[in-house]
Amino acid sequence: MSFSVEYREETECIYVSVEGELNLALFKEISAEVGLCINKHKCSKILNDLRKAILTDSAGDIYYMPKQALDAGIVRSIRRALLVGGGFSEYRFMETVFVNQGNVVRLFNDIDEAKEWLFGGRDSTES
Repeated sequence: MSFSVEYREETECIYVSVEGELNLALFKEISAEVGLCINKHKCSKILNDLRKAILTDSAGDIYYMPKQALDAGIVRSIRRALLVGGGFSEYRFMETVFVNQGNVVRLFNDIDEAKEWLFGGRDSTES
């Protein structure tokens, strides 16, 4: 399990890359670092590259992820694009949990589409 968090000034976006199992314990670590980065750079956009991650099969872990993000300073209005690989359907539950708790989160398989949505300012419910 590893991750990286990087603020990219040219796009004013936080890029998060995750490898290995994405469970609540790792999510807490990632959220803490992202929260610090948001506070430091006053950033409102996050691109999460989860193409090398394996989402936990624990529904409980996934259900508590939005609260953990909020506790770490990642407010609900921050736009979060989730870039996933072949397991798109596996992440649908996670997306639904975040959206149902008022977060602006959307799944993508294509990095260009993710960036267009993230930087284009479209609403999370638009196709």
